[in-house]
Amino acid sequence: MAEPFSVDLLKRHCISVINCKQAHAFLLRLHLLCENLLSSKLLSFLALSPSGDLKYAGQLLRQLPSPDSFIWNTIIRGHARGTTPSHAISFFREMVNSGVSPDHHSYPFVLTACARIPSLEHGARFHAEALKLGLESDVFVLNSTIQMYACCGLLGAARKLFDGNPLRDIVSWNVMIRVYVKRGELEEAFRHFREMIQVKNLHPDSVTLISLMSACAQLGDLHRGRWLHLYSNELDLITSNLQLGNSILDMYCKCGDLSSANKLFEKMVERDLLTWTTMISGLANSGDPQHALEFFRRMQHEKIRPDEVILGTMLSVCAHTGALDEGKYVHRLIDIQNVKHDIVLETALVDMYAKCGEVDFALHVFRKMKERNVFTWNAMIGGLAIHGLGHRALDLFEEMKHGKELIADDVTFIGLLSACRHSGLVKPGIEIFKAMEDLYQIQPRMEHYGCVVDLMCRAGLVQEALDFMESMPVKPNELMWTSLIGAGRALGETEIGEKVSRSIIELNPESYRPYVILSNIYAGVRRWEDAVQVRSLMREKGIRKTPGLSWIELNGIVHRFVAGDRSHAQTEEIYVMVMEMCRRVGLTGHVSGTSELLFDIEEEEKKHSLFFHSEKLAVGFGLMSTAPGPDIEGCVEGL
Repeated sequence: MAEPFSVDLLKRHCISVINCKQAHAFLLRLHLLCENLLSSKLLSFLALSPSGDLKYAGQLLRQLPSPDSFIWNTIIRGHARGTTPSHAISFFREMVNSGVSPDHHSYPFVLTACARIPSLEHGARFHAEALKLGLESDVFVLNSTIQMYACCGLLGAARKLFDGNPLRDIVSWNVMIRVYVKRGELEEAFRHFREMIQVKNLHPDSVTLISLMSACAQLGDLHRGRWLHLYSNELDLITSNLQLGNSILDMYCKCGDLSSANKLFEKMVERDLLTWTTMISGLANSGDPQHALEFFRRMQHEKIRPDEVILGTMLSVCAHTGALDEGKYVHRLIDIQNVKHDIVLETALVDMYAKCGEVDFALHVFRKMKERNVFTWNAMIGGLAIHGLGHRALDLFEEMKHGKELIADDVTFIGLLSACRHSGLVKPGIEIFKAMEDLYQIQPRMEHYGCVVDLMCRAGLVQEALDFMESMPVKPNELMWTSLIGAGRALGETEIGEKVSRSIIELNPESYRPYVILSNIYAGVRRWEDAVQVRSLMREKGIRKTPGLSWIELNGIVHRFVAGDRSHAQTEEIYVMVMEMCRRVGLTGHVSGTSELLFDIEEEEKKHSLFFHSEKLAVGFGLMSTAPGPDIEGCVEGL
């Protein structure tokens, strides 16, 4: 360091903890550490920089023979806004005991610490001290005191201070608005905003708008959110403030306007990890996982380093879409980039592997976890359930019951009941349902009742299922009646199916399911005119059946198919492969089932309709696009 007495040089040099240590050693060697002007430059970086070191700052302070109020205030401020706000109070008292008097800077910092702890006892005492020193007219002290009382639960005291002081500035208004948003009193926050913009020469800043955007996101108030977005543009605040841009993006995503969110995203000059996380989470939560995957790939291309939050989101997206290759890639990223392995992220890994069909690997991750919570156990039990591994799910539950202080919740029992119904375990399923209420005091929800009804129906226990539904304290939903009808039809009891279908149509005339089931019932007994009449009624009411959807992932890309789909770029090759599949299967003696088709058509035509089911299209594409050997993984929904 060529210029030993240059304060500016010290300030420029102290941009890392290592550099500060070098400067510290330099000042010690030249016996200059006692110069507060010089040592304060080191301490400022250590106490206030995000990459500083508050512990080291405290050690440095202890070496100073007579630190002044600026140095004391610096370390109080650092702790007040850091992870140890209670230490700010300790340093404040130490400063007073050392003979240095607090000033108009000291009290805002220590009051901020009291707000963050929160500590009303200390906060009220510091407020009284500030009043004795005549600081009641200092706007910084005022704002910190308002925030302290509000954060400590005395909103009335905070409001009284706010209303009674003519020195209110934009920070004062922001404190009150932010407090109301944090407390969930969102309309009160907007009322304060309307009052604020009526004040002469007072304009909202980015802090104001960030708080109000949060309120709009919580309310789902797209109308006010859009207005605030336009207002932000008028004030020219967005381009210069990434945090505000992110809050507007978050508002659009949470209000379900992904189109506006995407337009804003593409216009943003600067984007950070939070920007990408917000956009990707918004797409995932809105039911558009495919675009979420595409945005994640774009993020990787732009060299944005992911954290555990966005990687957990992506694992959930992969679990939902069955994108195993992408999920494995995310897992590799976690390992390669040494992302923190917290319980949330590891649970997401278990869930992804389980839902993508890699049950054994999900169990491998599950067993390696040092800590598990109820969500982890639920993910593993649910994964075993959806793959029909009922006995293994029940065994895992027995293991879970021996865990210390780990109590099953309502989701656990949904997983267990689903495991029983997928595996035909009627008696264990009934016992689990009874234990849920009797032993665990968990009140069953509609999902639990639905699992029991479906369990009985799959076992052909139609009358028992009907008796159970009649004994329920809640009204059966459409899915329960649908299960009952399907079971009755399978057993040839068409009368109960017809009766219940017509009852469901009367209760819920907009749903396609009862129409399709009733039409199937008529077709099953060759009452073609009645089947056609039901279909005609559907068309008259504008009701359409949601088509079954199948998808398959290849090389990180998810390909979707519906029955008779001709939108794929390789449609002709896929159809040729499906016909070859059916030909080869036919040579083995397999006959396609055609009883579920609705209309009075020839058997050859029915078979042709079954040729191009969405599942067959997905499998055909998988066969023609992969080398011999690997398993083909895919997903089906809406059947």
